[in-house]
Amino acid sequence: MDEMGTETLGLRERKRIATRQLIEHTAVELVLDLGYDEVTVEKICEACNLSTRTFFNYFPTKDAAIGGLMLVVPSETTMLTLIGEHPDDPLRGALAVFEAAMQIVDERPDLLAHRRELFERHPTLLQQHLATFHDLEDTLTRILTRELSNRTEYRRLHSDTAAADEATATVITAGAAMRYVFRKWQNSERASPRTDLLDPALLLMARILRSES
Repeated sequence: MDEMGTETLGLRERKRIATRQLIEHTAVELVLDLGYDEVTVEKICEACNLSTRTFFNYFPTKDAAIGGLMLVVPSETTMLTLIGEHPDDPLRGALAVFEAAMQIVDERPDLLAHRRELFERHPTLLQQHLATFHDLEDTLTRILTRELSNRTEYRRLHSDTAAADEATATVITAGAAMRYVFRKWQNSERASPRTDLLDPALLLMARILRSES
């Protein structure tokens, strides 16, 4: 019974992934073919042979399906857990949160290439991603400020630097590093895991910050 249940759950999850990918791919193709303004949720559903109710089980808006849910803000509990896994390094904790938020990205090269084309044609599609990214930064900064205030041993900077300032700078640095890593990873056609690009990115940023030129 347990073995059958596990198998059924696996099949169900694979079906959900396939349905989500179908909606994303169809939405992108329709916009490329018809133009952004001509594509509606109803047209996407008709092309996928799905109900609108099914669509909204996967995506809250048309733009979410077209642009992809590239970032999902983890819960505060998850953020605290990830930060806690790096007790001596707030920056690594922040990076772990960003990496977790990016896990939902659809990594198919064809879809990524089509989305880049769409973003160039319709820059407003980026607004959703930017809003989610800012939400992630704000939430993480608030949590990290609280952690730095409550645990002085966790801090990396001198005590004359306010905890909020250290948290803000840490989150901004982590976010910049992850944006660089993601772009580098895309351009390399995902030849290696994103995490393998992280240390070189941090070293590059440190060299730039130390540069006098």
